[in-house]
Amino acid sequence: MTRSRNTRRLVVGTDTYLWSVRHAHDRDADRGTTADCREILSLRKEGARGRLGIVFRQDPDPRSPSSTVGDRERGWLDLHQPGVVRAFLDAALAHGWDPDSATGQETDGWTLFPEAHARRA
Repeated sequence: MTRSRNTRRLVVGTDTYLWSVRHAHDRDADRGTTADCREILSLRKEGARGRLGIVFRQDPDPRSPSSTVGDRERGWLDLHQPGVVRAFLDAALAHGWDPDSATGQETDGWTLFPEAHARRA
């Protein structure tokens, strides 16, 4: 199944959140290789200016499929599943993310992973 980078909607109560997932990496110009590989889950509340980028740098298991984060010990989560996105949204809100903020914010996804994984279990 082909995945789209299009923004998707997630309705939570009376609020609608927009979300997308992408894979990104930088080029190491000196070595001619890729560096700083990461999966990014972007969230924002519809009508609000604030955005949250949940970033997963250097997946502990490099053999995991794109958009899937985790490892054998902690378990796996597929960032393309709406239920997983909801779990990360709830974890981010519990950790103080204000979706009505006028600025963007970036957070380390591994700090939210245990809570999101527990919400999915």
